[in-house]
Amino acid sequence: MAGSTLTLRNTQTGRILLAVTVLASTVCAAGQEPAGQSKPIQVQGCFLRLKEQAEVPARDSGVLQVFEVDLGDAVNAGDLLVTLDEKEAQYAVQLAEIDYRIASKKATESVGVEIAEAAMQESDQLIEQAQVELQVAQKMAASDVAVRISQAAESLATDELSRTLDSQREFSGSVSELEVIRKRHAVNKSRLDVEQAQHELSLQSLKMTGRRAYLEQNTIAGTRLKLERQDATTAHGISILTASRADAALNVAREKLDRRRIVSPLSGIVVERLKHQGEWVEAGQPVLRLIQLDRLYVEGYVKTDQIELTDRGRPVSVTTASPDGELIARGRIVFVSPEVDSVNGQVLIKAEVSNPKLLLRPGKRVDMTIEVNTGDRLGSS
Repeated sequence: MAGSTLTLRNTQTGRILLAVTVLASTVCAAGQEPAGQSKPIQVQGCFLRLKEQAEVPARDSGVLQVFEVDLGDAVNAGDLLVTLDEKEAQYAVQLAEIDYRIASKKATESVGVEIAEAAMQESDQLIEQAQVELQVAQKMAASDVAVRISQAAESLATDELSRTLDSQREFSGSVSELEVIRKRHAVNKSRLDVEQAQHELSLQSLKMTGRRAYLEQNTIAGTRLKLERQDATTAHGISILTASRADAALNVAREKLDRRRIVSPLSGIVVERLKHQGEWVEAGQPVLRLIQLDRLYVEGYVKTDQIELTDRGRPVSVTTASPDGELIARGRIVFVSPEVDSVNGQVLIKAEVSNPKLLLRPGKRVDMTIEVNTGDRLGSS
């Protein structure tokens, strides 16, 4: 009997334990929020972190001459922060500008080419004229008409003199002595005319030789002028390339001068001076530290069963106390860590919030509420 009672008690106890277990499971299930739910999630103990900051380096080596900003100053991206000693760089730019102006002037003035072109045109005309004169001289040297005419005149004068002498011998007194002298003179003159024609024919041959030599001389001069024109064209091309090189050198000099000026890479506030005026700095060494405050990160941890990787983009609101009351900032989740902390089962999340009035400060503790999911998530497309 006692054994039966014990068994009953054990059976009842098991039923009670089973009921308690089922009830506890129901309560826990009701208290948990499934991943991807559309209910706000409260995340306490979050911290504001910087989204953007920069240790602004020197872009060249030199002495820090002028700090244009001081600690706490607000700057915009592109603002001048620090100037290095730039006298040498300025002189280099001035020299490069002078070299460029000289080279550019030489490149734009093609007088040498124009002179060579004019000389070539003149040479072509002289060659053409010499060719014509040579052709005329060749034709005149090849023509012996004047010689033959003078020879015919000589033959006629000789015949007339012979007949006159024959008539004088046969018929004494039929021809006067003066007529005989005239006939003899005509023969002598015709012989001289033949010699003159032969001489002129020889001169024409010499002229033809001279014209040929003149043509050859002008042809050689033309070849020389062509080479001079080619040389002038090449020199002009080199001057154009020299101008381009001088332009590139000027750009390099200007770039080196620009590298003597340190400008802000972002809009923010100067929070640290890492070097001082008058110090020597090497290229790449940081000089100032800037932080950006108008956009901040909020970091917090939530249970892994309360958030999904796809919740990136969910809206959030951040609250914190201030002397003027509670501050509220809004933003969106930009990062959900894929890693889960094996100790507490939480994951890191980051949200980006707007801070236009710069009232929120990095490092401050805040509370974050992950708002109801509207479906508008980053990367959802």
